[in-house]
Amino acid sequence: MRDPYTVLGVSRDASDDEIKKAYRNLSRKYHPDANLNNPNKELAEERFKEVQQAYEDIMKQKQQGVGGGYGSYGSYRSGGGYNANTSANSDDEPNIRAAVNYINSGYYQEALNCLNRVSARTGRWYYLSAVAQYGIGNNVTAMQHAQRAVSLEPSNMEYRRFMEQLEYGGQWYQNMGQGFRTTTISPLSCCTTLCLMEMFCSGFGNFCFMPH
Repeated sequence: MRDPYTVLGVSRDASDDEIKKAYRNLSRKYHPDANLNNPNKELAEERFKEVQQAYEDIMKQKQQGVGGGYGSYGSYRSGGGYNANTSANSDDEPNIRAAVNYINSGYYQEALNCLNRVSARTGRWYYLSAVAQYGIGNNVTAMQHAQRAVSLEPSNMEYRRFMEQLEYGGQWYQNMGQGFRTTTISPLSCCTTLCLMEMFCSGFGNFCFMPH
């Protein structure tokens, strides 16, 4: 395969944002859906796959090198997203591979757009969808899809860990809400308290408002 930086058309000292922008533009240009009427659509699809592979190789290099700026699987991004498994499977179709790369770049809506073009809704599909949904703030849908991924592949600890992360987060917010719950006082209890105080002061006047 050609040098991945050459494939994306960026220099080796390009910034993370420049690499992401180049990858994003090329993915859109050569995506199969954008070349349905292209007489050379097979070449475009091969180019699309080459772009996906190049971006993935660069990400791996940055993870193994210094100052890559990309976390490993299982950590939360400072922006609120969640890092999916960065290793694309060899049998992934182009849309799944693109979704993985988009997720790892923080482009969650673009990842969902790719996933929506996939007809086979496997456990992996639901897991990636859950991560992307969480990334754009759709926590309810993220939880539903994470649970679906686990139900389809109950032995997959990757899916289960992410689902537990979501469940733990929901429980934390619920507990915080309970901690700030206000206590209501009924009018009857207030009235009873005032009456008792009045009776106490009336019966023991010498002890009430005693001058010092």
